[in-house]
Amino acid sequence: MPEADAKFAAACARAGIEPSFFVNPRPGPGGEELRMGVAVCGPKDATNRLVIISATHGIEGYAGAGIQVGVLQNWSDFSLPDDTAVVLVHMLNPWGVAWDRRENEDNVDIFRNLIYCDDPSEADELYDLLAPIMSPRAWSEDVWKVGQDMYAALAKHFGRDRLILAHRKGQHHNPKGQQYHGNGPTWSKTTFDFIIDEHLAGARRIGVLDIHTGFGDYGVGMITSYCRPETEKFKRIMRWVGGAKYYPGDSPHIPRHDKSFPFDFIEKRVPGSEVTAGVLEYGTVPPITTPHIWPANLYFHMYGDPLSPEGRAIAKEYRAFCYQEKDDWKNSVWERGREVVQNMLDGMGEWVAESAY
Repeated sequence: MPEADAKFAAACARAGIEPSFFVNPRPGPGGEELRMGVAVCGPKDATNRLVIISATHGIEGYAGAGIQVGVLQNWSDFSLPDDTAVVLVHMLNPWGVAWDRRENEDNVDIFRNLIYCDDPSEADELYDLLAPIMSPRAWSEDVWKVGQDMYAALAKHFGRDRLILAHRKGQHHNPKGQQYHGNGPTWSKTTFDFIIDEHLAGARRIGVLDIHTGFGDYGVGMITSYCRPETEKFKRIMRWVGGAKYYPGDSPHIPRHDKSFPFDFIEKRVPGSEVTAGVLEYGTVPPITTPHIWPANLYFHMYGDPLSPEGRAIAKEYRAFCYQEKDDWKNSVWERGREVVQNMLDGMGEWVAESAY
């Protein structure tokens, strides 16, 4: 994390931009300070603002942080529409980055906390049937094998897709379980709210690009819209980035969020604004190759010792799934990221033109 912060700060300095940093209340595994950063490129009072976010899902954040640094280092190469600014939110969940977890310091999935902290989702009755398998209180090869046998039996009865959906939708009632949404705003949500109030006030059109990893083909940056296909927000993202490759309902791995689309809460904090959001998702390796890392990682953080040799070994596998430290993958991330950022900026310009009629 300190290295990522230093790269972000150095890139800001070269671009002549002064970043701000916010300190997380918990330290990293070496006792280091963990921070969320923010920087603004372009006029601070712009009517149109594009927000680029890294590390909503913690350890997935290195790809997004790399794109953010690339944007700063190559800022003069981007075509910026009139009256438009870019707001970079660097490492939204710094604790998850440092500890090799998607979740935050309280085991909360920040993406879902942003959606549901004010309006909790309904419980799925199948989630608790999966809890002993996905959120074990002990860990060993025997525990894993028993869990797999239990899962196979449940899948035979309910169907595998139905189980995946119940698990991935998440929950509010088990703070030590997977996909926990929290029961109120997290530090990341509260800090992000402050950033919104400070850097998005007065904006009328707000684009959001939230960068993730772990879903899709290796090195391919897939645009996801959580909006329903009939909505203007979905159609707008399709125009901007050449067609969204996925929308909720296509796969149980990415459930629908019908109560509120991600990042629509920004509209409530910025009166008179409209938000158009997309998620840029980079594939790494097929999840089927590492299914044990999810329950194991959770076990070591909830009941074991994440700094033990066994905990560190699982963390290393977990990190490798979320971040491929290979040049071909990193190059693909940047080239696609550069393309999508420019497409989003061009789209912001088109949005302004649309609003004029």
